[in-house]
Amino acid sequence: MEPAPQPRPAAGAIRPADPVILPPPAPDGREDCVCFLLRSAARRASALYSRHLAQIGLGLPQHSLVGMAAAFEKRNGRPASITELARALDLDRTTLTRNLRPMVAAGLVTLEPAGRAKAVRATREGRQAYRAGIALWRQAQDEMLGALGAAYPGLAAGLAAAIAGMPAPADLPADPAAAGED
Repeated sequence: MEPAPQPRPAAGAIRPADPVILPPPAPDGREDCVCFLLRSAARRASALYSRHLAQIGLGLPQHSLVGMAAAFEKRNGRPASITELARALDLDRTTLTRNLRPMVAAGLVTLEPAGRAKAVRATREGRQAYRAGIALWRQAQDEMLGALGAAYPGLAAGLAAAIAGMPAPADLPADPAAAGED
């Protein structure tokens, strides 16, 4: 007799961890891979925030990008260059440029000539979408803080210290094989 099939959890529902079939990825097999753990946590956190922001048709990266572009211009009286915005978002320029294309097509941001560079400006529609997402972001933030509980302050401080000690994406060579070259 076959066991009864288990019901699938509802989309977005928290479910118990799947049974561990393979050891956690670690090339030497002796310890957990920090990068794997961080990326796994980031994927789950991003999914939570994106689930909330889906109500306005934006994911977390798009919401952050248009908000950062608007905030930069408000603070500095001019739109950010792609390089400045990439630095503010802790992305490399190539990734930001790729992420900007669908946002330009959707009318959320524009790219404008700024000397030899291009400037990123949040459109009126982009700023409206960002403002519409703030309450949804707050809901996601509150849910995340509730899940992390008392561990959050120590986790945040530890991550901030670790990030401060690592090179920014723009400081890393595009080709890892070129890391040792001058």
